[in-house]
Amino acid sequence: MLVAFTNTKGGVGKSTLAAHLAIWLWDQRYRVALLDTDDQQTSARWVRQAEPAMTVLTATDMEAIQHARVELFKTHDIVVADTPGEQSEAAQTVTFLADVAIVPLQPSMPDLRAIKDALKGIRLAQEVSGGKRPQAVLVLNLTAKGDVQSRILRQQLAASGLPVARSEIRRLNALRDACDSAVTRLKRSEAGQAASDIEALFREILGERLATLLRQDVNDGMEKAANG
Repeated sequence: MLVAFTNTKGGVGKSTLAAHLAIWLWDQRYRVALLDTDDQQTSARWVRQAEPAMTVLTATDMEAIQHARVELFKTHDIVVADTPGEQSEAAQTVTFLADVAIVPLQPSMPDLRAIKDALKGIRLAQEVSGGKRPQAVLVLNLTAKGDVQSRILRQQLAASGLPVARSEIRRLNALRDACDSAVTRLKRSEAGQAASDIEALFREILGERLATLLRQDVNDGMEKAANG
């Protein structure tokens, strides 16, 4: 499965969440790779620093992205893709190829106004695929405890017709400072809340799909054993 973090607005946390998802999946021993399609290559640098053994590819044009996807799926079950914070060929291509599209946004009016552009590519991809993919979900990122704006934004996003994740990522220093590892790996006590937010979000969005992958791996293993 290809999981894409996409939003045509920059600065919403796509690279941070993409890197955290890739590392989180790696630590659970899934065969995961990162595909960074943003010229800045933020998530690629982060993951290479945090987990040098993980496969990381970069590609920024349609043909290269399609080729990278095909090659990665030969040896990996999950590809996490990061996209540019703008309308671009790369962002559009990844959205059309994605099985799951995660759209982070912050609780602000500029983010709400920009979400319409972010959803255009997703809706077009869903229309072309007959509604089969990508499965899309909006995620509130960098929220504050008891934030009224977040509650109002959640109500307004309901009108988009796309699901909004129940889990939110709070604005915590531990997440901000985890630039060469991941909060899910940190042992410091202040990282606990951030790690809890990350894990809750990913389990909510991907839990059922990950369980399906696990069952497939078990069945494949049993079949290989039966065939000697």
